[in-house]
Amino acid sequence: MKYLLFLKHIILGFFSMVWLFPIAAILITISKSGRQYMDLGYWQLPALSDIPTNLWANFSFAIVNTEIISGFLNSLLYAGIAALGAALIASFAGYAIVHLDVKRPLLWFGLIFSGNLLPFQMYLLPLYLSYTSIGIYDTRLGFALVHLGLCIPFALFLYRNYAFKVLSSLIDAAKCDGCTDFEVYLHVFLPITKPAFLSVFIVQFIWSWNDLLFGILLTENVRPIMAEVARLSPARAYTPVPVILAGSLLAAIPTIVLFLFLNQYFVEGLKIRADK
Repeated sequence: MKYLLFLKHIILGFFSMVWLFPIAAILITISKSGRQYMDLGYWQLPALSDIPTNLWANFSFAIVNTEIISGFLNSLLYAGIAALGAALIASFAGYAIVHLDVKRPLLWFGLIFSGNLLPFQMYLLPLYLSYTSIGIYDTRLGFALVHLGLCIPFALFLYRNYAFKVLSSLIDAAKCDGCTDFEVYLHVFLPITKPAFLSVFIVQFIWSWNDLLFGILLTENVRPIMAEVARLSPARAYTPVPVILAGSLLAAIPTIVLFLFLNQYFVEGLKIRADK
């Protein structure tokens, strides 16, 4: 048994090192200037006295030469609406499909979840044509609606599975006490499924925040942060690699902070399973 435990720690330690390897590479790279990146070895650090100056120069260049601040705020809006809206709608739908007397619940679930069965690239042309025709192309409202719609199917998939963990006896007892369906949802179902709600929120927030494809094709003046960071890449001929990685690190900060603060709910949400 001790040998198995030791082996498990070795395996976990190995995969932890593999996971931290690219992070270490990014931190070492952004601590260099463009010239030092070309002259020094890849894993070689510059002089310690140069690191603060290099960090300031790299982050300043990334911020000044892109609209990364506006992209940051736009992505907070898009990802917040998509994640919160998808989690809320999925909680309503999961509650209705599992615990209310809905006709053909599997059919409703299948219709909603079918949105995840097709590659997202297939939606690009119809969305572009419809958005330009109704006048919401390159608007915050239009882009937020796109992300909200794309997040709902998978959010429902997670939430429906977790909804089975809520005992029907609790729902029936609350109704016997005179609660309406909405009161049961609000005071019984939603508190019990809080881990699922937060897990869905985290997953969909990260997906929406990291989206690049829809951001490039459906926005021009209200671009999310990933589309703004991408502006650095075409200019690599005169944009040093440390600057590009500095911008990428700035873009990753909110998702890292969100995961650290809500990690316990995310882990619990990964245990979602159907008990029926």
